[in-house]
Amino acid sequence: MPCDPSLLKERLAEAARYALMRRLLPAIRHNIAGTLQPIGMMSAMLERRMKAAAPDLAQLGKSTQALHALSREAAAVSLGLMTWLGPKDNDLVALNGAVEESLGLMTTELSFRGFSIANETAQLALPLPRGMLRSVFTASLIALTDAVEGAAKIRVTADTKDSETCLAISLEPGGSMELGYLGGRTQTYRSLDWEDVRVLAEAEGVALSHDAGGVQLRYCAPAPSA
Repeated sequence: MPCDPSLLKERLAEAARYALMRRLLPAIRHNIAGTLQPIGMMSAMLERRMKAAAPDLAQLGKSTQALHALSREAAAVSLGLMTWLGPKDNDLVALNGAVEESLGLMTTELSFRGFSIANETAQLALPLPRGMLRSVFTASLIALTDAVEGAAKIRVTADTKDSETCLAISLEPGGSMELGYLGGRTQTYRSLDWEDVRVLAEAEGVALSHDAGGVQLRYCAPAPSA
């Protein structure tokens, strides 16, 4: 029986999303662990103070409040990171905030590999679909940097004209390998390639173009319903 082309496209997009999630898991795990580390340190300090011969109750109260605040912050950050692992409503989010979120997730790994980041989207808060930014933008960033050996600067820019938004990632000379000894790209599952990115872009309605020096993502917002 011939395969339904629309079903095949859907399955290819699903496979590409899975590959992206597997690629992001180490970064998600690292960021969650980073939010929990201060809680462990505060708990150890609180335990030492409680074992003192004459515990300072006022100081213990302040430490308990600080621990509670850290726990709430860690829970919020962890819940936010976990939303990357499962499909959510493709609601509209601010471009600048979503780009900052994706870059923040990858910053540690990229810095260890010699990349520095120049994000020039801070002033552009127009709403775009979360799925497009989390999947196509992040996959483009990974595919572009995975093909590079050595230090480089990542520049992210965005502009809009009429109903079209262009989000660009370019590689320029720069960066630093001072942290290179701490480790490179984590080998998980398989590498992302541009075919994965193309499939994701097509699923999200994004026009994709790329070369060795960068990638451009063009998205046309649908016309508002009457």
